[in-house]
Amino acid sequence: MRALVTGASGFIGSHLVDQLIADGHLVTALIRESSRLHWLKNKPVKLVTGDVRQLESLQMAVEHQDVIFHVAGAILSPDTRGFEQTNHFGSENMMEAIITYNPDVQKVVYVSSLAAGGPTLPERPIKESDDPNPISAYGRTKLAGEEVVLSYVDRLNVVVIRPPVVYGPRDRGVLNFFRLVAKGVKLNLGFRERYLSIIHVTDLVSALVLAGLNRDSSGSYYVDDGTSGWTWLDLQHHIAHAMETTARTFRVPLTPLFIYAALSTASQRFFHSRGWINLDKFREMVQRAWLCDSSRIQNQLGYKPSVSIEKGMKNTAEWYRKIGWL
Repeated sequence: MRALVTGASGFIGSHLVDQLIADGHLVTALIRESSRLHWLKNKPVKLVTGDVRQLESLQMAVEHQDVIFHVAGAILSPDTRGFEQTNHFGSENMMEAIITYNPDVQKVVYVSSLAAGGPTLPERPIKESDDPNPISAYGRTKLAGEEVVLSYVDRLNVVVIRPPVVYGPRDRGVLNFFRLVAKGVKLNLGFRERYLSIIHVTDLVSALVLAGLNRDSSGSYYVDDGTSGWTWLDLQHHIAHAMETTARTFRVPLTPLFIYAALSTASQRFFHSRGWINLDKFREMVQRAWLCDSSRIQNQLGYKPSVSIEKGMKNTAEWYRKIGWL
């Protein structure tokens, strides 16, 4: 199989490239001129320079591919426009390039996010049949990207994968929690438990490959680690156990966090910088739950998560230490 991976130099994309190579597929990686290629070095992958924000740059990447994995997306941006350019309009460009230069492609897999579906109740994980209700610019633009991709369903074989929080080697998001735990600190927001689904990058990549190879898969699929979810403190407890350390729990009142997020948002917009804490992220963080139900992909595609939280956290901690991030 000839496979194209957009966002190939990033966290999820680079792991997907590794798995496709290991499975014996011919891999093309779409990279930007500014992309850091350290996860792709010395690997049998064809590099094509392009940018999903520029339609004319995508022809060489999409031509002659059997399966296209559209992983590229903006996770951080100082404003909504930055998310729109990549997540929404970038997806429009990708689909237009595919239908123009490779209309016979066997499959297009779009990597979206649980953020496109929106927050949930602790007792009710979201399912594919539920109406989406994104609450952040990131979530709204990922949903817009989904709608673009699925609008081609009468002309192309397309599928959308919605993962929750993804962790594992090469990830810098969950790294912040590992660093706090390393300092003996576990954080809990406010005075109520908050719940979330997670997935190790190895399991996410397995789901993506399954979706790419299965000709009958269609629509959207939520994917997770196969559990009912975890609390913030559960995750940090497992991180501490993986690091063989102890940490003390501190409750963070929401009002000071809101003020910090507001100031951080103003600073990011003024300096046109990107950061993990802003008002959009605050809205996501204070929700009671971000839970999803992966039974549909398990039943239809045979997806079976293989990485337990104990194994995943240990694997991630060891990699962080080896690379010098902890």
